[in-house]
Amino acid sequence: MVTVFILAGGKSRRMGQDKAMMERGVGYLHTLTNLCDVDRVITLCGEGFRQSLFEGETWPDPESCHSLCEVLQWAFTQIKGAVQLIPCDSFQLEVDGLKYLLASKGGVPLDENGRRQPLLAHCPADWKLDESAGKVSSLFSSLRNLEMGHLATQMNNFNTP
Repeated sequence: MVTVFILAGGKSRRMGQDKAMMERGVGYLHTLTNLCDVDRVITLCGEGFRQSLFEGETWPDPESCHSLCEVLQWAFTQIKGAVQLIPCDSFQLEVDGLKYLLASKGGVPLDENGRRQPLLAHCPADWKLDESAGKVSSLFSSLRNLEMGHLATQMNNFNTP
């Protein structure tokens, strides 16, 4: 079983508008996961009032969590099986890119500039998060790099308009 966590709890300050609500935001990502026959999709929505913004299963951040790193550590304890992360600003992700990630048996994709994109990590069922060191990237440091070839452009995320 694969669970997708759509990461949609950020404030989108640099973007200037809520990335999760944009045209290729969370709604699009739900459509994409349906096309890829994903077993379970959970939108990690941030503050509790945001739950009503999204369709399907949504989880607000626990009050004990104060960073994305802590939210991810908590969320991974709540499910069994493989996990695929998808940030809500994966505006270029397409079916072929997601299918490649899901079939990868685990890893962190490299974008077109060779940068690791840990928020698109595919985490196999038998794998455990690494110690955090306070950074999201450290949680996935033991996962191998995924060379994406022509799909690398789909692994970009966006923080500015």
